[in-house]
Amino acid sequence: MMTSESLQQYTVRLNYGESQGTGFFIASGFILTCAHVVKSAKSNPINVFWKANNQTYQAKIEKLVEYPIDLALLKLEGDIPDHNCINLDEKEPKINQDLYIFGYPKSVELDYPEGDSVTLKYEGKSFKGTILLYKLKDGHIVEGFSGSPLLNLMTGQICGIVHLCGNNNSGGRAVSTQVILEQFPDIAELNQRFHQQPKPKDINPFTFGPPVSPESFYGRRKAILDLKNRIGAVSPQCINIVGLRRNGKTSLLRYIDERREEFFQPKQQPLIISLDLTNEKFHTPEGILEGVRRGIKKQKGEEPWPREDNNDPFEIEDRLQLLVDKGDRLIVMLDEFEAISRRLEQFQDWGEDWRSKACAGLLTMVIASKRPVSELYKTLSLTSPFGNIFSTTILGALEEEAWHNLVENGFNSDIAPLSWIDELAGGLPYYVQMAASLWWQYGDDEQAKKEFIFQATPRFEELWQDLTEVERHALRYAAGVSGLAVPSAAIIDTLNLHYS
Repeated sequence: MMTSESLQQYTVRLNYGESQGTGFFIASGFILTCAHVVKSAKSNPINVFWKANNQTYQAKIEKLVEYPIDLALLKLEGDIPDHNCINLDEKEPKINQDLYIFGYPKSVELDYPEGDSVTLKYEGKSFKGTILLYKLKDGHIVEGFSGSPLLNLMTGQICGIVHLCGNNNSGGRAVSTQVILEQFPDIAELNQRFHQQPKPKDINPFTFGPPVSPESFYGRRKAILDLKNRIGAVSPQCINIVGLRRNGKTSLLRYIDERREEFFQPKQQPLIISLDLTNEKFHTPEGILEGVRRGIKKQKGEEPWPREDNNDPFEIEDRLQLLVDKGDRLIVMLDEFEAISRRLEQFQDWGEDWRSKACAGLLTMVIASKRPVSELYKTLSLTSPFGNIFSTTILGALEEEAWHNLVENGFNSDIAPLSWIDELAGGLPYYVQMAASLWWQYGDDEQAKKEFIFQATPRFEELWQDLTEVERHALRYAAGVSGLAVPSAAIIDTLNLHYS
């Protein structure tokens, strides 16, 4: 499965005379690009720069299919380097699905000979006569990106090739993979053979434990929409992300930080500071403030205030207000919020102070915790200092379509043990990854299930310890333990939000 990080390993820069464009490896020794990028070379060699190994090769045109299809197949000359090939996907992307390109733009305004990236969204089909094109939006495509492979971030496969810039360099069009396969059936067969070659069985595509990268992030449409409508609103507002252990809270915070364009307009100038409160550096209010100060400095390139002013509340508020006046939007994301309960005596005044700052529009908090912030304080027999400034969004199981895609893309096949994984994991992301990883490793239902039980039991014990006695009672009742009173509907509804 290709990701935005790995795509550049498949792409090359093409140069002939003053012309520059992009191509990609489609079969061993063959490169696909657009006809208009290379047609002026005719029978002359074209320079091929492969960034992955920092080498330049030469290629010649093997086949040219000009306008309106606009495709060219190049064949490398001399010794062919050991390279991978893109995975072709005939399926049309879904409307507004995230797409990505890596290429080598060159225009009057831009020149990135070492490569550049663009994220786009799929707008729908477009036709040039009978030729099926894909219409793209939201990305800034310029000359030189022509010939770039169009990566569907959901499937991890190539669904087309960039063909035209849009109006005012916004969006554009791509020739669909369907057309590529029709025009180059022999190359399509070579591509298929390449990917059918035996692959090392020890390369397991599934990981369970660490937070996932944005490229491996699936689903959470409601949570993403909730966040966008809070932190990305005209007036930003605080939000509390609540979820079980290992249910993706940290991965979601990382997604916000690295996919800012999904949550904010450029004019909102987000300054996102992410702090893990289990880190010793942030075990005090002073440490949190210093983390914010350093985070602003890293992004702005200058100190918002000197470190010695951390103890001057008037100076801090003046400097935060100055950021607001300059149009910056400070978003402070606090992960593992439960950590402050172990040292609450140091944080008694901190909560009220930060509530005041949030209400004044100086900062916006995104807090990730196992329970709603108000409940955390209630269990300590305290009143939350944050009052009603937070909305809450709960991370339960992944949407069925999302975790199905996660599994099928990992197996690179529509044939995957979905029912078996569903029985064990119930759509909870950590356990979906665990079950899929173990099935990949053992390839046997019983053996993989035995190992899953061994690996998951300590994790389930942790989840059980996190529950209140009332919640444990409800789960015992749901499991069919006899002689128990019917739990309240409210408890059942809350548990359903977390587990389903």
